[in-house]
Amino acid sequence: MSIKTITPEDVFRLNQESGGITIIDVREKDEFAEVSSPLAENHPLSTFDAGSFAKKRDKKTQLFMLCRSGKRSLKAAQLLESAGFESIYNVEGGMMTWETSGLPVVRSK
Repeated sequence: MSIKTITPEDVFRLNQESGGITIIDVREKDEFAEVSSPLAENHPLSTFDAGSFAKKRDKKTQLFMLCRSGKRSLKAAQLLESAGFESIYNVEGGMMTWETSGLPVVRSK
């Protein structure tokens, strides 16, 4: 399996160093609206279609998968791996760890 794990701090640092990475948050829209990383785009796992996603993205692009705790993002990462993506990272501890690490978040009012 080519899915690797990465800490939220390392994801944030990598984003700062590279000028931007692709972070996919697979939580539901209401969860994402409540609190999210300002760096992430939302693609809920409940409606996630790895095949359609793969048609719109370069399969060599590094993808960083995020959810609440790391379980749903791992499922999405496995779907993307099956669709041919070569460099997938599951963010350890998800948004729970992202937030407790003091990294930037966006909250709904």
